[in-house]
Amino acid sequence: MTAALKQATQIKIQLNVVKGPHAGQSFHFHKTPLTIGRGPENDIVLLNDPLVSRSHARIDLNQNVFEISNLSEKNFLMVHGEVTWKSALVNDSIFQIGDCELKFQYDLGQAVVSVPKEPHLKLHNPKTNTSVPTVKNTAVSQQSSMPPGPILQKGPASQPRSQIGKTAEAKQGQMRLLILAIVVVGAFAFYFSQSRSKPKAVKAKPVLKYEDEIAVNLNSTKEKELQKKLKADRDARKSPQFARAEENFIKGMRDFQLGNYARAQDFFRVVLNLVPDHALARRHLYLSNVRFDELVQAKLVLGESNYQKHNFSMCESLYRQVMDMLQGRNNDQKYLLAKNMVEKCQLAAEGIR
Repeated sequence: MTAALKQATQIKIQLNVVKGPHAGQSFHFHKTPLTIGRGPENDIVLLNDPLVSRSHARIDLNQNVFEISNLSEKNFLMVHGEVTWKSALVNDSIFQIGDCELKFQYDLGQAVVSVPKEPHLKLHNPKTNTSVPTVKNTAVSQQSSMPPGPILQKGPASQPRSQIGKTAEAKQGQMRLLILAIVVVGAFAFYFSQSRSKPKAVKAKPVLKYEDEIAVNLNSTKEKELQKKLKADRDARKSPQFARAEENFIKGMRDFQLGNYARAQDFFRVVLNLVPDHALARRHLYLSNVRFDELVQAKLVLGESNYQKHNFSMCESLYRQVMDMLQGRNNDQKYLLAKNMVEKCQLAAEGIR
């Protein structure tokens, strides 16, 4: 009978950070898929790299071939110095996420094949039929117990005994044939049940070589669209309009870092007018609005605190700062509140409350 083969492998994956804020770190895994990003839910956490997205990349094992995919819509993924959305990884592959370069190594392990023992068939020897000797003994005992009579001839007496022996031997032969037939039928039934339950061997799908897979990816529609988009981005960066946008973005970042959030908002708006899809300008415009509102609210709270402490000169100064920050927003509720409190602080400083 055929023996079923069992195969088991154990994956070993190692990633070493060779460059970037996390240089020197090493990660070891025995599973797939693996996720990379800044978020704590990832398998590989690159928290110190600001250019890494929360969920940036994913490594999968597909038919003994490792593939890495870009999960971020804002930040890039580079494999062997080329920007890509999805690419195959081999041993010692280098890929870059943000400012970090990682070296990928793996070992798929050796297959372990185990062959189960084949079941053995046992033939049971039939028990000998002891009924014939018993018949002979009873016949002899009956003859010995009978009184002596006339002497009988040997010919007629020996004929029944030989017929009884032949009948017993025939019965033993039939029993042996019956038992042997049962054993043979059982063996055939067991063999056919094993052959039907045996799973069919699954043919392994052909795996493309690394060079062939790269060629297929480069010729795919998605890859062509990505290359076309990257080329358009490079051409746009060379235009005078993009240069003006970058100049205003640098000025806006300088004011943003100095705390001049109102001026920073103006510069970021200019950038978005020139380049509408400038992601960093849009993000910092939002942050400038949030921090500007927080600063105005903090000055209002501090001015109210000084008013309650009868420090009217400081109170008036803080509310005037709010009016200067909200200059041009005469209908704003915070501007009207600051203007009203300036008058109150002036009157309180003169002794009129």
